Amino acid sequence: MDCVGRIIDAVQDINDNWGITIVPGAEITHAPAEIIPKLAKKAKELGAEVIVVHGETLVEPVIEGTNWAAVNCPDVDILAHPGLITYEEAEIAKENNITLEISSRRGHSLGNGHVGKVALEVGANLIIDTDTHSPSDLINYETAYSYGLGAGLPEKEVKKALTTNPERILKNKGLL
Repeated sequence: MDCVGRIIDAVQDINDNWGITIVPGAEITHAPAEIIPKLAKKAKELGAEVIVVHGETLVEPVIEGTNWAAVNCPDVDILAHPGLITYEEAEIAKENNITLEISSRRGHSLGNGHVGKVALEVGANLIIDTDTHSPSDLINYETAYSYGLGAGLPEKEVKKALTTNPERILKNKGLL
């Protein structure tokens, strides 16, 4: 069995036995922008339900054009920590039903105010997420709520980013 198959089996075991729901996904990180569509399609073929692209964060040398490639890719669900995303990119994300991330990850969160402002102005969907690399990165609802407020989102938009928008992604995939 391949690596992805083993991950899917592990996800199913957790879902069957732990009283929580795990959704298999893939994050495309530091890839050449021109192959993002190919990688996203392959990840879906291998069983990833949610496709995330590591955006042009302010704190890592992400290839210029990554945000553009992600928002133009029909297989992408979330553009994570997109840094100084342009209005045009946010508008395309909205048109293509791609959600933009407000991140609690240190460093990545430096762009949250800009991402929130641009997304609100164009009407793009937002999600508040952790970009967890270790258990210490996990946060509770109240902390996530604070990140949303800190990004300049009105309370109504924070609630959408924490409940409505994640549920919409899962419903669109038949997972809720």
